Amino acid sequence: MSTNKPTCHSTAPGSQQGVVLIVVLIILLITSVVASVSIRGASSSEQISNQTRLRTLSQQSAEAALRFCEGEVQKNALDGTQGFLPQNAPAGSPLTYTWESMDNWDAIDSGKNSFVATGHLKVVEFKASSDNGSNSIYFRRQPECMSQFLSVGNTKTFVTTARGFGPEVGAKDGNAPKGTEIWLQSVVTMK
Repeated sequence: MSTNKPTCHSTAPGSQQGVVLIVVLIILLITSVVASVSIRGASSSEQISNQTRLRTLSQQSAEAALRFCEGEVQKNALDGTQGFLPQNAPAGSPLTYTWESMDNWDAIDSGKNSFVATGHLKVVEFKASSDNGSNSIYFRRQPECMSQFLSVGNTKTFVTTARGFGPEVGAKDGNAPKGTEIWLQSVVTMK
């Protein structure tokens, strides 16, 4: 009768000691990569949200300036003593408007280091009131607008252009603004 004896295969002591370490390092590496991707995704979402916020604020600023200038022009059209008189657009072909030249928007008098009003540019100051009654300016660069009109017979066509800036845009310094900027334009015809 033959008896089958179980056989044991043993390995030399210490030959499996590094396998656990390698497996743990691989798991740690995978966890680090997943965490890095998650953090990057959260950062991208935050940047998108911030850009959306800046665009919305500059859009609201430009809309407010456009409505302000339209209202002032309409006041002047109804009663020449109120509001402000828009500049007459030069006749000819092609029509040229002052809003088309960036010099009319960003001009600074270098001798006085101050803003130069050209082309009937209006800077619209918006201030926020606080609980203690003081006013503060939210935007470092306030929205701007200008308007021109073209008369054809008894009809006047007013072209009003406004641009608003995000809160990250610095004060006017004679250079093009750096940051969020929105341009809006309206055409109003009055008889």
